[in-house]
Amino acid sequence: MGDLVQAAETFISKNLRAVLKSADFLQFGVDDVKAMLKLDSDEDSIDEDKYRSAVAWALHDLDDRRKHFSDLFHLIQLENLSKDFLIKVVQKEKLVCNSTDCMQLLVKSLLSRICDVPAFRTKPGQSDEILIIGGWDCQQSVVTFNTKTTQWSDLPDTNIARRWPSAVNYNQQILLMAGGKSRTYYNSVEMLDLNDENPKWNSNLPSMIEKRLAFASSLLNDLVYCAGGYNDTGRLSSCESYNPEERKWSSIRNMNKKRTYLALVSARGLLYALGGVDDDDNNATNTTECYDPLNGKWEYIPPMITCRYGLTAVVLNNEIYAIGGRDDSNRLSSVEKYNLDTKTWIDVPSMNEERSGGSACVVDGLIWVFGGCDSKTVEFYDPATNKWQVSTNMDRERYVPCVLSI
Repeated sequence: MGDLVQAAETFISKNLRAVLKSADFLQFGVDDVKAMLKLDSDEDSIDEDKYRSAVAWALHDLDDRRKHFSDLFHLIQLENLSKDFLIKVVQKEKLVCNSTDCMQLLVKSLLSRICDVPAFRTKPGQSDEILIIGGWDCQQSVVTFNTKTTQWSDLPDTNIARRWPSAVNYNQQILLMAGGKSRTYYNSVEMLDLNDENPKWNSNLPSMIEKRLAFASSLLNDLVYCAGGYNDTGRLSSCESYNPEERKWSSIRNMNKKRTYLALVSARGLLYALGGVDDDDNNATNTTECYDPLNGKWEYIPPMITCRYGLTAVVLNNEIYAIGGRDDSNRLSSVEKYNLDTKTWIDVPSMNEERSGGSACVVDGLIWVFGGCDSKTVEFYDPATNKWQVSTNMDRERYVPCVLSI
């Protein structure tokens, strides 16, 4: 059987252009398409054909396949494409323009040619540094943590104290949004530009449309999305997006549920809102819904195994991890993950510590989790070993800090 598979791959490699252009290619499953794009060939300009075929395959059934395009684009050897092709063809494709990951790869490739220098890192999570902002009793404190040395360093404090804000990393510009203090709710935004030699927090940014506390945010297609939370009007289902280049906030469609203490992540061109406390019975929920910015709709997907609020969530290896939180009675150490291909949730080994209000990010293929209620520990999960391991302690307890890879 092995010889037969090898013979088939050899035949396809020698005739790859014909296979890519065939009508049958459009009927292949995503795994077969990935296998084709990984094959080497001696044919000239084969990478142009790989790119055009990947686009054609995605457009053939756009509603179902666009979520796979980013994965396919990562398999295209952009360094083998001409600068003119990248500018005149690739840069104009909506599938590329609507994906942050694809645009980062494209810009990286173009800059390496224009500047005639090695392409630089543009994607958070590819360094060893993690930024931690605030926490319930230290709202203005900002520190960095090096995952290799376990050393901590201080950065300038935020301009105002914020309980339960949210933050994103937009091209090394840290946007810290909303939150509150006592019974005061904020919609203000401040930014720390890590590209500056001596970064300082800048409060001269447009305010959000709504005041929000205990909400969640995520970056998708170079827009910042914020969802849920609560303010003096009550629990929120409303959502809004921010365009950093235009410095403009816009309302988007409400979620199907009002949610506080939720988690929000982006994957394959969609937003995913997980858990929280909803208005149906004022209890923890396991419902999950996703937002497609192309059609502007929120739709339910399979619910989590466990009801959770005050959870944190990350995306790793095309899977969404829902980590810790609380059910209606207890803090949770349990973890589960959602496979974006099979659309199913399965349990993952539990953390070493129960964490409600902990925060997490991905660095170097590992999930790092910080703090939570009554917690000073830092631990990480390695998908290769399927185990959690405690790394070190923080200098203080940090409940609902903002945690970002930088």
